[in-house]
Amino acid sequence: MINKGYNTKKFISIIGFIVFVIIIVFYFRLYDLKNVKRLVSSYGKAAPFIFLILCTIRPILLLPIGLFSVLGGILFGTILGTVYTVVGGTIGSIIAYYMARYWGRDWIEGLLNGKIKKIDKKCEEKGFIVTFLMRVIPILPCDVVSYICGLSNIKIWEYIVGTFLGIIPGTFVYSYFGSSLDNIYSKQFILSVLFLILLSILPFIIKKFNVSTKNFGIEVNELEENIDLSKKDDKIINNEGE
Repeated sequence: MINKGYNTKKFISIIGFIVFVIIIVFYFRLYDLKNVKRLVSSYGKAAPFIFLILCTIRPILLLPIGLFSVLGGILFGTILGTVYTVVGGTIGSIIAYYMARYWGRDWIEGLLNGKIKKIDKKCEEKGFIVTFLMRVIPILPCDVVSYICGLSNIKIWEYIVGTFLGIIPGTFVYSYFGSSLDNIYSKQFILSVLFLILLSILPFIIKKFNVSTKNFGIEVNELEENIDLSKKDDKIINNEGE
C-alpha cells in the first residue's frame, strides 16, 4: 500500500520547488536569466560538454537531478536540455551505482532503513522493469534508487537501460518548465506547471484508479511498499514497543 504521508511530502516538495523557482525568477527578474544564457553562450560548443560534466558529477555534488533538468531547459531549450540531462543523468546514476557498491552494503543499507533485502530479489529477477518503474514514477529520490540498485544483484545493462528510459519523462517535464521561465505569463509556463503537478501526484493516480503493472511481472504498490523509507520494519517497531 502506498504511504499517504510520504507521498504528501513528495507532492508538497514539488509544489514548494515550483514556488521557489517562480520567486527567484521574480526577484532577479529575467535579466539574470538572460545573463546566464549569455554566459553559457560565451563557451560556444563547449557549453553542452560542461553541462554534461556537471550532470555526471551531480551525485557527488549532492544536488537534485530536477534542478539540472530545469537548468538544461533554461540554457538549451526543452529538447536539447532533455537530451543533455538524460545522458549526463544516466552517467551520473552509473557513478552512484558503483559508489554504493564501493562504500559497502552495510553502511548504505543502514542509511536506507534495512530495505535492501526486500527489493534485492525483485531487482535480480526483473531488473529492467524495477529500475524503469522506480525512475519513471517518483517513488524515491534519483540517487536513492541508484544506491538500492547498486547494492542489489541487478545486471548493469538492465540498470542502465531502465535508468535511461525511465528518467526521460520527468526530465522532459522539468526541462519544459525551465524553458518556459523566460515568460511566466505564457501558456507554456502554465502547462509546464500542470505537468509538474501531474508528475508529483502520479503515485496517487496509480492507486486511485488501480492502475496495474502485473503484465510486467510486478506491482507498483508492492514495489513502493517494499522500499518505503518512511516505514520501519516490524522488528524495529516491536523492539521500540518493548
